[in-house]
Amino acid sequence: MSRMKRFFKESLSPTMAVAILALVVATGGTGYAAARFGNDSAASKQGIASAQLAGAAAQPVLRSGKTMVGYYAAGGSDGTTGYIGEGITFPAKLPAGFNNNHVQYLAQGDPFTTRCPGPGSAKRGWMCFYEGQSSGVDLCCIYDQSYNSPAVANYGVRIYWSVNGSSSYADGQWVVRAP
Repeated sequence: MSRMKRFFKESLSPTMAVAILALVVATGGTGYAAARFGNDSAASKQGIASAQLAGAAAQPVLRSGKTMVGYYAAGGSDGTTGYIGEGITFPAKLPAGFNNNHVQYLAQGDPFTTRCPGPGSAKRGWMCFYEGQSSGVDLCCIYDQSYNSPAVANYGVRIYWSVNGSSSYADGQWVVRAP
């Protein structure tokens, strides 16, 4: 048996082989993204990482009339001023025809609307936030990636509350439905 074969047979365990394979696959994906979105691409000129764009391009689009539902929770302020916030990334991106200003926040106790008829539902083309509970906060802003408010981006949204008391928190459910 050659020295090389004996070395690998004696020192390369199955666990190590799987780890090496995972490393090769992980670095190969980054190399593919770099080759696909080279230095001359518009994304590179805008300062967007190639790997981020590759992931965004692969994100599925929410089909017409379909609904996404998720939950949010923000808290942690010890003071009585400042902000708390939550970032939400959608599992599927919103379709091109979605009006990004169609977003409504219903605080605990607010009546439901035709746009936001209740938890788990939203009118076609709308995003609804249904507050479950909160303490020591008031809604500040619902931002898209360019800090337009109220607005939702195709890949997610940021939501902030102004702190006005101690032990500040807010939680609830978000629902978005494609047009």
